Amino acid sequence: MTSRTKMRTLASFWLAIGAAGSAFGGANEPTAKPEAVEFFEKKIRPLLAANCYTCHSADTNSKGGLRVDDRNGLVDGGNSGPAVVPGNPEESLLIQAVRHSDDAPKMPPKAKLTDEQVADLTQWIKDGAAWPSVGLPVAVGKPNAKYEQLKKEHWAWQPLTSPAAPQVADASWPADTIDAFILAGLEKQGLAPVGDADRETLVRRLSFDLTGLPPTPADVDAFVNDPSERAYEAVVDRLLGSAAFGERWGRHWLDVARFAESTGASRNLPMPHAWRYRDYVIDAFNKDKPFDQFLKEQVAGDLLPHADDAERSEHWVATGFLAVGVKDVNQRFKIRYIMDNVDEQIDAVSRSFLAVTVSCARCHDHKFDPVPQKDYYALAGIFKSTDILAGLRNKMGGGGLDYYDTQMLLVDGQAGKGVDAEEMAKKVETVKKAHAEAKKAFEILRDDPKGGEPGPNGRPKRQVARQKMNRLQAELVALSDPAANGAKIVLGVRDSKTIGDTELRVRGEAEKLGPVVPRGFLSLLTLPDPPTLNTAQSGRLELAEWLASPSNPMTSRVMANRVWQHLFGRGIVSSVDNFGVTGDVPSHPELLDHLANRFVQEGWSVKKLVRAIVLTRAYRLKSEGNSANESVDPANKLVWRHAPRRLDAEEIRDATLVVSGTLAANRLEGSLGQGFKVIELRNNGAEARKLQEQARESRHRSVYLPLLRGLTPTSLEVFDFAEQGMVTGSRANTTVPPQALYLLNDPFVRKNSLAFAETLLAHAELDEDARLTAAFRLTLGRAPSAAEIKQAKGYLTEYEAAVAAEPGPEPEPAKVEEQPKPEAKPAADKTPAKPVPVIDPDQVIEAEAPVVEEVIRPSTPRAAAWASLCQVLIGSAEFRYVK
Repeated sequence: MTSRTKMRTLASFWLAIGAAGSAFGGANEPTAKPEAVEFFEKKIRPLLAANCYTCHSADTNSKGGLRVDDRNGLVDGGNSGPAVVPGNPEESLLIQAVRHSDDAPKMPPKAKLTDEQVADLTQWIKDGAAWPSVGLPVAVGKPNAKYEQLKKEHWAWQPLTSPAAPQVADASWPADTIDAFILAGLEKQGLAPVGDADRETLVRRLSFDLTGLPPTPADVDAFVNDPSERAYEAVVDRLLGSAAFGERWGRHWLDVARFAESTGASRNLPMPHAWRYRDYVIDAFNKDKPFDQFLKEQVAGDLLPHADDAERSEHWVATGFLAVGVKDVNQRFKIRYIMDNVDEQIDAVSRSFLAVTVSCARCHDHKFDPVPQKDYYALAGIFKSTDILAGLRNKMGGGGLDYYDTQMLLVDGQAGKGVDAEEMAKKVETVKKAHAEAKKAFEILRDDPKGGEPGPNGRPKRQVARQKMNRLQAELVALSDPAANGAKIVLGVRDSKTIGDTELRVRGEAEKLGPVVPRGFLSLLTLPDPPTLNTAQSGRLELAEWLASPSNPMTSRVMANRVWQHLFGRGIVSSVDNFGVTGDVPSHPELLDHLANRFVQEGWSVKKLVRAIVLTRAYRLKSEGNSANESVDPANKLVWRHAPRRLDAEEIRDATLVVSGTLAANRLEGSLGQGFKVIELRNNGAEARKLQEQARESRHRSVYLPLLRGLTPTSLEVFDFAEQGMVTGSRANTTVPPQALYLLNDPFVRKNSLAFAETLLAHAELDEDARLTAAFRLTLGRAPSAAEIKQAKGYLTEYEAAVAAEPGPEPEPAKVEEQPKPEAKPAADKTPAKPVPVIDPDQVIEAEAPVVEEVIRPSTPRAAAWASLCQVLIGSAEFRYVK
């Protein structure tokens, strides 16, 4: 079958379904008269297929971003604007191109259409550019009995209940109403909780859970030796008030927000200003910003009222939530790029706040949950009316700054002088034009023998042309960083210039338009007095109000469940991002509603909810197993013990810096990735290697490491870091060989082990037992046993002897930072049970201090032995787990 025959067969197929199906015309695709469609199929489609499809169709590279095999592709146009203006052929670029007008590209490029063909195209456009309507596979809005039943019966979509505290047999056990719900569930199964954890275990658990950092030996001693009734409560309040709380709990939300500093997908472009959203999140948790306000700012901050410029700026930054997602800038068609970004935003909002997989309804009604396709496009209209301000655009097969768009930058007026985005755009276009001309001039001279002739300055003309081209290219790349010119760029969103509802897309295809769907919210919930959309705005403000309504049972349930999961290792609903039919059911449904009600009634305060949960008896249980309980509830769904957990990637790295005494306490200003230009990142390129090196040498907390998609720092990647391309409320937890290899060989671990060892050895007043006790307490949060001290001493002796016996020159002194030596003290009781800690992790160095060189060489055989022992402790399972 020839290409033309295939096209005609396809045309006949589309004509058939257009006539026989239930046709709906989109906003840009009115229902056409039969005779107009017949004229199109007979005259126009064969003409376009024979002369244009090779370069401008869905199956090609679509030069200039233009599709002519689809009406909306013609009407929306490509990089040069609309190709067809229905009813106005003189304004249509397609007619100008086929006429070979002076100011238009000449199409087809190798042969001109006949006068008759041009006349046919002109008449077709004049008559409205008729096109066969696309048939919808099912009727839109048809009642679905299954959906109605689910909305009435599925637990997640019912209003919040107000369950009373249950009666329990052991009334003395609960410390809070929360405990009563837990104990009632256990007693119903004939189970009893295990005993309470000891104080050393408890303070280590609490410190990691609330701050992501280990407690200092002084903190442990203070709590263990405090007999007051409020001792535990005081530790909780101190940790909640620490700046480290926001860094820890902000990171939890950044997982949900799929935070990253690059686009990912087929072309990975930096988003060098995304870090402002990271800092906003950390600050929000530290300030205990009410969660309903936190939600509103992220979805519609640009539309919220503000008291002053500082609050306006904060709101702008908050909308980075909608801008930090994955973007396929290599998408050839603009409408697909737009609708893919809309889909990504719908998925982020629906799963993070509602735990509903709304994106499953992009192509058809949701197969499991009561989310019809029209609900998806009700939300899509809101986000299609929203611009993503990330300085990016789509282009197929671009290079250099092709994907950089200064028109899509948000310049925060709070930053001094600032830079006008429109002026920046003009400057970029000027330099682009000059660079294109210089490149053309060089290419002419490159193959011309006269290119070797000397120019006015005596140098070869070819060389001069090349240098000019390279200089302009460097200038162009430099323009991708407006911050270098004094501007404060914010990654966020704004309402589009064109506001309106959007069409349902048949089978989810961006160009196949069905009926227009009014903007709105999900129909699976019926809230009293829902907000009415302001038709002059996108609708994000009203969506945010609907999401954050106290009457919305899902938002408070979802966030309460997320908090519980981070403190117990498992959510009351284990599928924390999916409360739908395919998700898990609550292990304690009444407790979940109690927590959700409490969350709202106490002002949507995350800190108050965390505080209430960690003060319970349930949280303070031991982690040891119990064979009788395990036989009934092996997964510990009923919470008869506290589940031990492995530290996450950030905790392992940060704790390593703490015990070595090298953690930088100061907050990193900006990001290590913020200096990257908006040009494609290569996974194995120089920028990638530079980034890994910077991440390895950084001493700041892990939340501040650069997070470009596909270039995750090794210390995070190896321990199941969050998937940065999607909402991740619960990370994977694997045990794989690369983790052991990292702990054995990675320069970060080895350098910090050496720094740890050298600091311990610097305290000459300590004997070996006290030094070993300090090492154990810093890494494991406890003193070593007599057997462990004996074993460690034997290891040190053997290792030191082996190193000393090695041939070769004496090792060079290691270049590590020295901690200040404490003043000499009188001889102390050296009983191993009460050692004097020798390193205070709060006594940190500044990040700007010199870092350990790549060559890791202990100064003496003794230092080598101690470095090895310290690495053993850091690599131990007890270091990586909290009970």
